Amino acid sequence: MSWTDLVYLGLLLGALGCMALIDHRARLLLFSAHPVRGAAVLLTGTAVFLAWDVVAIGADYYERGGGAMTGIELAPHLPLEELFFILFLCYVTLVLHGLTARWAAARARRARGGTR
Repeated sequence: MSWTDLVYLGLLLGALGCMALIDHRARLLLFSAHPVRGAAVLLTGTAVFLAWDVVAIGADYYERGGGAMTGIELAPHLPLEELFFILFLCYVTLVLHGLTARWAAARARRARGGTR
């Protein structure tokens, strides 16, 4: 395994780190007043999509492709990177939902004549 095999995984981990920084700054999910609930939602979404992938692989809809990946498989045709990709997609969705909900609430307060 060369360093180029780790690039995709490294980029995924970097993207997850960036999402965690946004989450921490805005206190939306894992850094909110209810971090256990946030983690449960994130892990449940990840588990659902991972199960979906396993079913699709079992039905021969797709298989592991080539490219710069570590070669570590969690199951046949299910690379390690897929887990982190799904985790990232769920995390970015939940962070965007939190930011959108906060923006909508602030806009509604301003419309009612509130200050913030």
